[in-house]
Amino acid sequence: MGEICLVAQNLVPNSSFEEYEVCPYTVGFQPGDRPTHWRSWLNSPDYFHACAGSLQDIDTLVDVPLNGWTFQYAWEGEAYVGVYAYDGAFDDYREYVGTELTVPLVVGCTYQLRFRTNPAYGGTYWLTNGGGACDNMGLLLTTSSNAWSGLTGPPFPYRNFAHLRATEPIVDTLAWTLLEGTIVADSAYTHVVLGNFFSDALTNGFANEGSATDITYYLVDAVEVVPLDGNCHGLGLAEPYGSRPLVDINVDLIHIRWPGSDLAAEVVDMAGRVIRRVTNGASSALTVTMPDAQGVYLLRIDGKYGSFVRKFAVP
Repeated sequence: MGEICLVAQNLVPNSSFEEYEVCPYTVGFQPGDRPTHWRSWLNSPDYFHACAGSLQDIDTLVDVPLNGWTFQYAWEGEAYVGVYAYDGAFDDYREYVGTELTVPLVVGCTYQLRFRTNPAYGGTYWLTNGGGACDNMGLLLTTSSNAWSGLTGPPFPYRNFAHLRATEPIVDTLAWTLLEGTIVADSAYTHVVLGNFFSDALTNGFANEGSATDITYYLVDAVEVVPLDGNCHGLGLAEPYGSRPLVDINVDLIHIRWPGSDLAAEVVDMAGRVIRRVTNGASSALTVTMPDAQGVYLLRIDGKYGSFVRKFAVP
């Protein structure tokens, strides 16, 4: 019998925004111009995808990696969304993006909440001279929808609460920052929404060093709501793992296990240079030596089941 582990089930559809109704051609989550399953829940968030690079003129505002707000590669794939989270000169303006979960949460069950975010900086149209940062960027679960079908819709009053949020301002404009935590569901939540759900009076926002403005716009990628309890959502049975490798990163070594032959891994720095490359065609296990220098790196793994990319840091 092969190796087994529980396969995590992400309840967020199109969690990395790769699927789209139409390749984004303008800003503001216009009808038909937004990731599949996702809608604006307030005002005009934006959708960015590398497919926009083949368009004309307006594509520079919604392309990946360079667009009107920032220069940033996606955490995974070729897409992300962005929301306006704080502006000291424009009181309490917010943007939210939300979607319906594939199934409601089960009261009393434990869930892992996770997403990655990055403050916009150095865009072609907005924030060309910098940008701001703030705390409270977060994830909220709800039992009803506030989705806008067009360019206008119902208000979404401040909750001054989030199930997961940044308690300190996120200032790193180079690397994606991971926010994660666990909750025990106290309601049968049906939707997830992202943004800053706190008023300006409860938000700490400021201009980044060298920036001409404190306008704070955060990118979002890789949103996850994952059940952890074995008796929730049919996760009681162990299944063969294959969709993702098992990766253990410690101080000196990266241990990788993924069934099948032709296993290979490489570590790439943020300048695109390959720092480590290891192959092992006869085994389902690899060991890679950690990089010597501090910094942020990408680990790419190729195997029988495809490719997998993970970002990590050497402190």
